[in-house]
Amino acid sequence: MENFQKQLSITMGEEKSCNSIGSAVHESDVVQAVVRKTPPADYTLKIDSFAFLLEMLENTKAKSYSSRIFEASGYDWKLHLYPRGDEKRNGEGYISFYVSIQGNATLPLGWQINANIKFFVYDQIRDEYLVFQDAREEAIRFHEMKKEWGTAQLLDLKIFHDPTNGFLLHDKCAFGVEILAKRYSGRGECLSLPVNIFSTYTWKVVKYSKTGNVIYSDVFVMGNLKWYIMLYPNGGQNQEGKNISLFLASAIEDTNFRIYAEYKLCIKNQKNDKDLERTSKLIYGFY
Repeated sequence: MENFQKQLSITMGEEKSCNSIGSAVHESDVVQAVVRKTPPADYTLKIDSFAFLLEMLENTKAKSYSSRIFEASGYDWKLHLYPRGDEKRNGEGYISFYVSIQGNATLPLGWQINANIKFFVYDQIRDEYLVFQDAREEAIRFHEMKKEWGTAQLLDLKIFHDPTNGFLLHDKCAFGVEILAKRYSGRGECLSLPVNIFSTYTWKVVKYSKTGNVIYSDVFVMGNLKWYIMLYPNGGQNQEGKNISLFLASAIEDTNFRIYAEYKLCIKNQKNDKDLERTSKLIYGFY
């Protein structure tokens, strides 16, 4: 096994991205191989006779074997195995292995799916799996122009055929995959710089002496947002009996909306120009 691991470290070198007809295939810059005992959770491809698979492909002049459609993470997929290697993608002398997403007709327009993918090769001697994944552990992005992902150089055929490694034993072998996928929702937010909008609103309070504890102005629009003013003739918010209290409030019903505003409140002096002004700031929905 130690000799196999040394060979593996040599063969799992840098791989480059390449294209195929109908879909772009991005191959990992570095493929990392680890060993684990638990089998693949999503799909296993068992081959009772590897020799028969080669014969079948040769007789039909096919280069690869595709699995049945299977479900993983709520989506339909297929595995594609090249037992002699995918020559078009520099996979000659290797096992080439890919996964592709299916059901294009059921996917919404502009769909995008991010998936973490692990490929498995079963070691029948030690009853464990050699697991291949992107060494960077980055999610693979599937979309309309890229429906397939994998590696043309998954495993050196010399290593695969060596019976002491346990991958091909008595003409039997098994491959597998795990897929953890999540659709890209496009949701998010942007904290933008405030837009300078200068506007005024005048509220005339009629019969001030007969008002109650609090008076509300009509709702008005400023900066494409709805606002109103609250007046406490006898004071509000711990100012009862001390001061007149005046507040600007947002009339937005959406609790998920966010506002930052700088404003000035003014009480007009009806005898002269000595108005009472206070400048303040309003933060709504940020906490």
